[in-house]
Amino acid sequence: MKVSVIIPAYNEEKYLERTLKAIKDTEVIVVCNGCTDRTEDIAQKYATKVLVLTEKGVSRARNAGAGAATHSRLVFLDADILVDDTVLKYISESSYSLGTCYVKADSPYFFDRLAMRIKSQCHRFGYCTGLIFIDKNLFEKLGRFNEKLSAGEDGKLLRAGKRQGGFGVVHGYVYNNMRRFRQKGYLRICLYWIKQGLLPSKKEYESVR
Repeated sequence: MKVSVIIPAYNEEKYLERTLKAIKDTEVIVVCNGCTDRTEDIAQKYATKVLVLTEKGVSRARNAGAGAATHSRLVFLDADILVDDTVLKYISESSYSLGTCYVKADSPYFFDRLAMRIKSQCHRFGYCTGLIFIDKNLFEKLGRFNEKLSAGEDGKLLRAGKRQGGFGVVHGYVYNNMRRFRQKGYLRICLYWIKQGLLPSKKEYESVR
């Protein structure tokens, strides 16, 4: 498949290996940013390329990965997100110049599954969960990821591109890691993202490990 999958990873030794094992037959670039655990060692076992940045910063890591990508279609994937067997194929063959896919929970719990089903419906409005894809020329035209942002940078880029046209949601799935919901609770997470949508903050996004 002629897509480059770019994975920013900050201290993701618990989840990165299963994410990488689920990706087949395409270029995978892992960008370790500010890691102090075994993330880099795990990445070296499975990724096509591994970049190491000394400072933490998801937008900077995504942009660095894009600069190292071989293919003209970029897929930005979170390090704890699993792809299904078809989604990268659908992205590779899609006529959309940018977009995302649908999402399911990586757990059997009813409220987890319900929350992700609702979130999937929001994706058509330019939101995403752990994956966006974009043609490299459009990515450059939009000015890449805003490196001043440590949260919401993916959705901001996606909605800016959506206004240009060519946006779509492919009919594949990623599986969302529910660890943040487990530790913080549904109400707190939902209120956070509503606040981010109304009054975006440049405050660093809290890491949950």
